[in-house]
Amino acid sequence: MTYYVRCIKVPSCLCFLLCSYIDNTYSQQHLRSLNSDILYCGYIFKGTCTCLSRFLLTVSNGRFALTYGQFEHNIMEEKEKKYHEDLEDEDLIPTPPDGGWGWMVTFASLVCNFIVDGIGYAFGVLLPIFAEHFEESKGKVSLVGSLLFGVYLCSGPIASGLVNKFGCRPVTIAGSIIASVGFLLGSFAPNLNILILTYGVLGGLGFGLIYLPSIVTVGFYFEKRRALATGIAMCGSGIGTFVFSPLNDYLLGLYGWRNLLFIQSGIILNGVVCGMLMRPLKVKPRKRSKNDTLNNHAKKMSEESRQRTESDPDVYERKILTDLISKDPSMRDITNGRGSLPEVHYVSTKSNEINSNMKETYQPLIIKEIIPRTNRSRADSQPSVMQNRLDFARPMYKKDIFYRGSIDRIPQFRSQPNVHSYVTSITSIPGIDEPEKPSVWDKCTCLPKTVTDILKEMLDFSLMLKISFFMLFIGNVFACTGYFIPFSYIVDRAVQMGISSSNAAFLLSIMGITNTIGRVLCGFLADLSFVNPLILNNAMLVLSAAILFLEPLCTTYAMLVGFSVIYGLCIAAYISLTSPIICDLLGIGKLSNAFGLLILARGVSGIYGPPLAGAVFQATNNYDASFYLGGGMYLLSAVCHMVLHFPCIKKEEQRKDLDIR
Repeated sequence: MTYYVRCIKVPSCLCFLLCSYIDNTYSQQHLRSLNSDILYCGYIFKGTCTCLSRFLLTVSNGRFALTYGQFEHNIMEEKEKKYHEDLEDEDLIPTPPDGGWGWMVTFASLVCNFIVDGIGYAFGVLLPIFAEHFEESKGKVSLVGSLLFGVYLCSGPIASGLVNKFGCRPVTIAGSIIASVGFLLGSFAPNLNILILTYGVLGGLGFGLIYLPSIVTVGFYFEKRRALATGIAMCGSGIGTFVFSPLNDYLLGLYGWRNLLFIQSGIILNGVVCGMLMRPLKVKPRKRSKNDTLNNHAKKMSEESRQRTESDPDVYERKILTDLISKDPSMRDITNGRGSLPEVHYVSTKSNEINSNMKETYQPLIIKEIIPRTNRSRADSQPSVMQNRLDFARPMYKKDIFYRGSIDRIPQFRSQPNVHSYVTSITSIPGIDEPEKPSVWDKCTCLPKTVTDILKEMLDFSLMLKISFFMLFIGNVFACTGYFIPFSYIVDRAVQMGISSSNAAFLLSIMGITNTIGRVLCGFLADLSFVNPLILNNAMLVLSAAILFLEPLCTTYAMLVGFSVIYGLCIAAYISLTSPIICDLLGIGKLSNAFGLLILARGVSGIYGPPLAGAVFQATNNYDASFYLGGGMYLLSAVCHMVLHFPCIKKEEQRKDLDIR
């Protein structure tokens, strides 16, 4: 649609009244020089409707033109494009502040882990209650809790793609709402199958959308202090287990399991508040500011615009924008979701001048409405190179975003002069800084590129061809199969031994708090230059296997407490040392790929691990064999990890690396 506007000559007083009616704030400012060209953009009410419509007011030598409609602002868009083109790629990458608001983000991450892991690890308190109420086997009932953990781990790559596209804040908020709805529906479940779908699947999906942003956002705000910030955030897992285990037992006795799920649904909604605290990290260019760029460009055009304003429509349009910015600095930020400034078209007109001949000038007589973004052709909607450069600010394009240890261990950091140079060196976009590899995800044209880039990277199974990662992958499958067995069955085992439910629930609290202490200790040891994270991890896997083999010998409550303390300390290494081990084996460039495949492996094995142990219990009518199963899984995992120390494996990997080069 095209708007035709006639330019009419009016007295200055009428211009004053019109401008005063439109906006009293700017009227005097724009009327100080009526003889110069003024472009005024703002909002006016459209009739009696409450919707706002953008208007354009042009004043030139006593003439004015007023139009209104929904416009895109191409003039400012061009200025923004020119501004970003003048910047180097490194100026488009945000530098982590290593503090400031980052500590609020760390607190939000701690609360998210407190909710997600606290509720998940405390499921063992609910298992005997669900088995009794639904009259189902404990193996099938354990599927409710194992799906909760398994789905939230398996959804990691999907959550990563969503975080890269939308940011941590909206993904966390959406995950909190989904998980809350899942628990709320689970409180009305008429049978176990419905509880599995609501509490397990839907709740697990929501937890996945909460958990992964809580990891990413801390890595995005911290570099030098990342080990400290991550350690603080991860403490929420143990603290949550410590709190929710006895709390679940207390609320079960007070309200019953249905009302307990209803209460937990409300607690999960606190994740919405945490998501709001995850403020996106803005880009702060180091070399030049936006105002300087625009002002410099305006100065270059000033001399030329003085001489050709009335004869060249292109210069006339640029001069209008320059005057607008100089008279109203707030209009520099006019660019928003509505688009850019209206596209102004000029037509030649004849005008009589006193004591002069007929003169041909250009006047802004036509304002053309631009096609809305949603109606543009597919070709126009393809991301340009400029848009891809702006993607440098997205969190998932950082290669070390999942790294939890001290960056002093990373060779790329030690080789760079400062943090900003390091962040620039480990930030890359497929198709710009590195060639894009063909993938099955290329067929998903319905997904945006920012999502498919992450899915292609995190789910690149070609990494399995490396023997070192293959053994690490299999070792994680075995370890996670036995990981959740004590959390699922230690409470029921203690109750069968005649221990009260409150004391039995406290065993999970002990595991949680000692797990927190273990993560801090393992993180501290792994940061020492003379400590090999892989050796430390292998030692803890062997101890975990040994303690599970010895668990059947624990016949008193004091011995079960000792078991919980040692097990909580040992399993901390398996979780906290994952990223340092990956970086040592594969390098920082493969961290996202390896992390994505490992959490997928952990999710799948976490789903079938507790039900498998429950099936063993049903067959033997005794938990001894179930704990033996868990110990065997840890032992196999330790063997797979120890293979990585063999000289033949290291030589094979070095040979393959040389062949690739």
